[in-house]
Amino acid sequence: MKYGVSYYPEHKSQAEIDHDIALMKEAGIDFVRMGEFAWCKFEPVEGNYDFTWLDPVIEQLGTNGILTILCTPTACPPAWLVEQHPEILYVDNRGVTRPFGGRRHYCYNNRIYQEYSRKIADAIGAHYGNNPYVFAFQIDNELAQEGTGRCHCQVCREKFQNWLEHKYGSIGELNRRMGTIFWGQTYDHFGQIHPPVNSIEVNTMQAIPAYFENPSLRLDFERFCSESNIEYQNIQRAAIKAHTDKIVTTNATGVATNSIDYYKAFHELDNYAFDYYPSLRDVEISSFPYAHARGVCNKDFWLLEFQSGGGHGLWGSGRLQPYPGALRQAAIHAFAAGADLVAHFQFRTFPFGAEQLNYAVVDIDGIPRRRFYEVQAAARDLKKLGGILKNSRFDNEVALCFDYEALWALKIKPIAKDFNYLKFCSEIYQQLIKLGAGVDVVSFNHDLHKYKVVIVPAPIIMSDEFKRRLKHYVYNGGVLLSTFLAGIKNPDNLGIVQSLPCGLTDVFGIRVGEVEPVVDRTTATVSLATDAGRVQGANKYWTETLEPNGAEIIGVYADTFREGLGVISRNDFGNGAAYYLGTGLEPTLLTGLVKRILKDGDVTPLPFAVQEGMEVFVRKYNHQNLYCIFNFRKEPVTIELGQDYNDVLNGATVSEQVVLDPKGYLFLLD
Repeated sequence: MKYGVSYYPEHKSQAEIDHDIALMKEAGIDFVRMGEFAWCKFEPVEGNYDFTWLDPVIEQLGTNGILTILCTPTACPPAWLVEQHPEILYVDNRGVTRPFGGRRHYCYNNRIYQEYSRKIADAIGAHYGNNPYVFAFQIDNELAQEGTGRCHCQVCREKFQNWLEHKYGSIGELNRRMGTIFWGQTYDHFGQIHPPVNSIEVNTMQAIPAYFENPSLRLDFERFCSESNIEYQNIQRAAIKAHTDKIVTTNATGVATNSIDYYKAFHELDNYAFDYYPSLRDVEISSFPYAHARGVCNKDFWLLEFQSGGGHGLWGSGRLQPYPGALRQAAIHAFAAGADLVAHFQFRTFPFGAEQLNYAVVDIDGIPRRRFYEVQAAARDLKKLGGILKNSRFDNEVALCFDYEALWALKIKPIAKDFNYLKFCSEIYQQLIKLGAGVDVVSFNHDLHKYKVVIVPAPIIMSDEFKRRLKHYVYNGGVLLSTFLAGIKNPDNLGIVQSLPCGLTDVFGIRVGEVEPVVDRTTATVSLATDAGRVQGANKYWTETLEPNGAEIIGVYADTFREGLGVISRNDFGNGAAYYLGTGLEPTLLTGLVKRILKDGDVTPLPFAVQEGMEVFVRKYNHQNLYCIFNFRKEPVTIELGQDYNDVLNGATVSEQVVLDPKGYLFLLD
């Protein structure tokens, strides 16, 4: 396991480098990540590759016990390249060409830029592929970040047209499957098709706000652009791999910030790696991105950029300083959640550029302060924990299925203004975690047979094959929860002319009747039957009424004109059970439903209670359970253990009761 930082020697004098490396060594840093924005240093003149500025830094770091992840610098094409080939520049959905002067101002489909990128990646791979101090390579930096993943230049338009022709074969087939007859949008040939004007990219602006494009075409454009970014990434992967067998990866952003299908993107890469910037001020850190990360490549993941806190930020809001103890806790929490490598962004504050005065482990004056000493403390604890974490594994009994096409479809045509697919998945995940359940977040293609409970939130697009596997899972004894919108569209993003949930009415034993979004004037009270009696609360997001066809109605609307009508159901199917949730639930109701489902699935409970503001991961170490316990609160919590455990960090036996400090953590073996 490795703990490190991002570092930028191209900004620094030799005296600053000497100072920083001494501090890194003192902090217990294992590695640095470098080079992702330094193309103008690697290739100051076309074809003249220069590594003399970086070689001595890698050597100096290495002799001090600090290894290097080296990045290809293609996120920032140099001025000479843009000047010689302005046609490589990115064109956004408004038709605006990005000029030189920021980052990511390139078209990933442009053959000229692809070739320049291949050559710089090849040169870096050839020079550093066998360097003993370089242990891995990162491709580019945050593909599609800052709204650069949906290029609309002429190259992309023509390539999109060819992509569609290859997929559909004929324009008639495209018209049929996309339903272009609506509003007379029928095409005569593929050359008439242009990329959609509307975009779902983060922070993009719509050129024509009231422009209602075909949702099937828009979903295909998302698929095309995701595949294009993956193709661009893999050009560099191949160039580096020609010279080395070392790890090659790239850094994703969160779970889905940049609308790339990471399940597909990391298929040819060696590790799933991503960047994550949770708040470290008085709040819990969501482990949903970590659970997702474990499921991308079905193994431990890398965290290539991680919060360090403090600084001015980029958007006027600044970056709040971490609460005392939170930075140390956050690093260990990431490792406990499945990280094999964590790198804070960054080591020392920038004095210049767009990210000047931004967050870092060490302030601009180079004097170690609280954040530095928390990183140092985390490094010490990791030395004690690394062996047991490396040799333990997750064996979770609950799976939550997440899908990028559902995410895209629900952004293209939202069901309600306050509904966010990713947030909804995370809400359900958090309820499971608070009840002590171990959860894997997996794709729709993942093997589900080992799980006792499977949850599929808002699966608006479902293939027939996925529906078949869900039926097989329940019939053979699994417990399934699906929510509203189940299978209402086919993979072409067209509504299916069937009763809802389409193709699954037998599994759930219901049909869906009326549907509508929940707004202030349509909120209803839901009454749910639980082991503790009936609980009530408001619904949210979406409303469906359920028509039972063999299922037991366990939740009803308690008021409005829907009073007495079903909204939550349970159905026996084969040897298993299928629950259907026709609305969003406030936390008290969701807790009651999740408790019932976990009990129905015979999910193994924790041997001690999880209090509010705590999180527990259970990992298998040999034949023992390793409990990784975190207190995110600002006050201590007392845990009633009920038996003896071995405290891994302190090498002591704890029993009956233990007090966990604010922002503290415990690792207990039973």
